[in-house]
Amino acid sequence: MKVLRGIGAALVWLLATVVMIVAGVLCITLILLPLGLPLMALGMRLYAYGVQLLVPRAPEVKRGVRKRLGLRARGSVAGDVKRAGKRGKKSGRKLRKNADKAGKKAGGVADHVGKKAGGVADKAGKKAGGVADKAGKKAGRGRKRLAGLLHS
Repeated sequence: MKVLRGIGAALVWLLATVVMIVAGVLCITLILLPLGLPLMALGMRLYAYGVQLLVPRAPEVKRGVRKRLGLRARGSVAGDVKRAGKRGKKSGRKLRKNADKAGKKAGGVADHVGKKAGGVADKAGKKAGGVADKAGKKAGRGRKRLAGLLHS
């Protein structure tokens, strides 16, 4: 595809050169000057179009920048954040459940310690979810900043 675009750009530049030469000849003769000036503008536009054909498009540039910087595709970070929060909460619940079982087996003192450990683990799971949510928001802000830089 890049080769075809390059060949197309070369052909457009060749056409623009011919148009510019004709416009120059028309501008030399003062009577045909009103025809030569618009033709000259058309030649300049054709040169610009040829450059547009040769330069990569915006999505290609974005993809290349993301690849170079090691960024993920849009929207994939939010799913990772949610999964991390769920895993933290789930592991906290499992830890509490296991601690409760151990506490029942060991007696009243161990039961009290198990509930404390389970509560701490559950809080840690919730905190991990909160931290993961904050990380997702920060990643979103960074992504928006990067998109702003790419668009300007």
